[in-house]
Amino acid sequence: MQIQGIRAKLWAIFATLLLLMGWVGFIGWQNTMELAKEAEGLYANQLQGTVALANSESALWKLRYGFPQFIVQPEKRSEILSQEPELYKAIDENLRKYATGELTLKEKAAFEKVQNIYQKYVAARPRWFELQQAGKTQEAAEYRAATTTPFGAQTVQEFSSLINLQREVGKNKHDDIEAKVRSLTTLLILTFILALLVALTMIVIVSQNILKPVVKSVNKIVYSSKEISTTIEWQESTISQQATAVNQTTTTMNELGVSSQHSAEQAEASAVAAHQALSLADGGTHSVEYTVKGIEILKEKVGKIAGQIMDLSEQTVQIEGISNLVAELANQTNMLALNAAVEAVRAGEHGKGFAVVAGEIRKLADESKIAAQKIKILVKEIQSAIGNTVMVTEEGTKTAEEGIRLAQGTNQVFTGVKDAIGKVFLNNQQISLNVNQQAFAIQQVLEAMKSINSGTHETTAGIARVKDSIILLNQTAKELQKLS
Repeated sequence: MQIQGIRAKLWAIFATLLLLMGWVGFIGWQNTMELAKEAEGLYANQLQGTVALANSESALWKLRYGFPQFIVQPEKRSEILSQEPELYKAIDENLRKYATGELTLKEKAAFEKVQNIYQKYVAARPRWFELQQAGKTQEAAEYRAATTTPFGAQTVQEFSSLINLQREVGKNKHDDIEAKVRSLTTLLILTFILALLVALTMIVIVSQNILKPVVKSVNKIVYSSKEISTTIEWQESTISQQATAVNQTTTTMNELGVSSQHSAEQAEASAVAAHQALSLADGGTHSVEYTVKGIEILKEKVGKIAGQIMDLSEQTVQIEGISNLVAELANQTNMLALNAAVEAVRAGEHGKGFAVVAGEIRKLADESKIAAQKIKILVKEIQSAIGNTVMVTEEGTKTAEEGIRLAQGTNQVFTGVKDAIGKVFLNNQQISLNVNQQAFAIQQVLEAMKSINSGTHETTAGIARVKDSIILLNQTAKELQKLS
């Protein structure tokens, strides 16, 4: 029964360790899933806001350069006026998309400034078109200098400030997520250390509980060996042979041997099952480690996605700037071409001043060509960045799927541990039954030995050997006392 108690305590320690490891794994998995959802929501909202602001700024630049086109290209005035509502609609829709995201107080304040100055700019534009169409160019120029030009410049400035603020907020949120990941890692390490401390404490307590009954048993062995030695010395002069009792003793000992054999087999089966349980527990530990690694890889891939998206945003702004430069150069080229035509009419055959104008036109054309080449290069870089972003996103998705698969493998491993422990429990029950049979058989041996009233010379020699064994047992018990 004491052996069963020791085994039960050892299996209790083993089960406690499994529960603690499972608890640590569950905490890590739960917090990691929450961080993954938070990061996914952050990057989706950041991407939507960046694209909406970039589209709005692009449409705003088209509105601003509608004025010079309206002046130098009278044949396109109807087309320019018809494009105005479409550009207003595009800007309004993208601003609404941006407003639907999760904005901070600073972003909301900056967004209100953008809307206020943009509304002033939009309200001032129709009056300028009316003056220009009515032929009041001087009044239109003065009106433009006082209203649309400063309103437009201020609107562009506010848009740029809002874009910079949106990037700053995105960076801060990304830093917050990284800080949470570091805190989660620290929490898991501390929890694991705490679990080990608890397990070590339990081992010390159980070891003390096991040592006490062992010391007690050793003392009993010492006392019993002394009593047996005294009895053997007294029996050496009074032994007689009893054949029936000897036969009964032989039969009982045979039964005891068979029962002992069964106990040995069951003990071996119990050891195998325990080894399987330990192997499965080790497999569960590896699965948890692989899960943590998969999550770390997922974090790295998501970080790469954020970097690619920010690069894409910056390159888009550059494209807009270069496109604006090309448009400006085209307008100037048209103005110079118009001046050249007027000069040709005035000069007649003596138009030497045309060379200067033609030279300026060529310079502007060259600058337009260089700007167009820059636009082409930037477009290729953007396409490359987009391709890299798609690849990184796919890798992140595969990593997440791998993490799910590893978590499922962990669940299967712990299920196998449960089954192995069940087998150990059944084997222990069988061992208990066999031990009871051995106790009954030993009791029969003792009753048979009491019936022996005399002994032969062979029995005397056997008793002498028993006496030597008792002396050895007594010495062994004393050595155990010293060790305990």
